[in-house]
Amino acid sequence: MQILIGVVVAFWLGYLTSSWGLLDHLIHQTQFLYIIGALSTAYFIIFILLERIAESEAQQNPGTSLRTSAREHLQRRGSF
Repeated sequence: MQILIGVVVAFWLGYLTSSWGLLDHLIHQTQFLYIIGALSTAYFIIFILLERIAESEAQQNPGTSLRTSAREHLQRRGSF
């Protein structure tokens, strides 16, 4: 029974490969995955570097606070 199932699966995979271009599709899909992987890696490297730069700048200038509300900005300018 296992031999029969193996023959049927082998025939079916061969048919799919020859008639639908399954091998070409898989090759293009792996190329797409390599491109996505390379772009994701580059993005994360840039993100990590920018995060480290921002952290070092925040430690060098601890007095600057970027957490002021719009109301506080307007009060400083005298517009509110």
